Amino acid sequence: MKDLREAKGVTLPVHRVSTGLGEGEEAVRWTVKCPASQHVVDQGTCETCPHLEHVQRNVAGPEAISCHPQVRPPPPPPGEAYDPPLTSLLEHPRVDELMTQDVYCVSEEMLAEELAELFATRKVSGVPVVDEYERLVGVVSRTDLLRASDEEENTPVLHPERAGATASELMNASPVVVREGTTVPHAAAVMAAANVHRVLVVSPEGTVVGVLSAMDIVRWVARKSCDAV
Repeated sequence: MKDLREAKGVTLPVHRVSTGLGEGEEAVRWTVKCPASQHVVDQGTCETCPHLEHVQRNVAGPEAISCHPQVRPPPPPPGEAYDPPLTSLLEHPRVDELMTQDVYCVSEEMLAEELAELFATRKVSGVPVVDEYERLVGVVSRTDLLRASDEEENTPVLHPERAGATASELMNASPVVVREGTTVPHAAAVMAAANVHRVLVVSPEGTVVGVLSAMDIVRWVARKSCDAV
């Protein structure tokens, strides 16, 4: 028999993962951080869970979920039997506790012209590219697509050689990623080794569930420092 107990009622925010399909169309996936499994799941999974109480919705879609999850009792606090390195590891949060869960992705078929408009309107430096099953296959960055305008300095415009190309033709097919559940220090080490300022967080199935930035880690370190004072 599983050692489970019912937790107090919780209200969980619902996050939006959008995928631009091109020609102004997009697909939307709603996700929730499940307190029982400690994984990010599709909101539809919550609606089939017997512990669901209520789904709060607004005109844009689901906004929050209320439930009484069954969770495993917390482990005993570290004692003398734990080595200091292990004790330190147990105190580290996971990336899914700090990451941004509202993510915008694009399909492999999105054209360079639409990508250029996306970068201009959303003020982002890169977007994940996903296949028809919402699995991550690459990343397209501003530098893959744009160049500075000759007429107006620092105004990016589409590079002529990129015109008509699709996201799958422009993308870096080896994006820097970490798995959901990875500790924050490990993610920081991955960023440092790859010399990047953010990493995509993926589920075991390869779907994008969040983005962790260096600033997210800086904020966490600042909070830890303030708590220690």
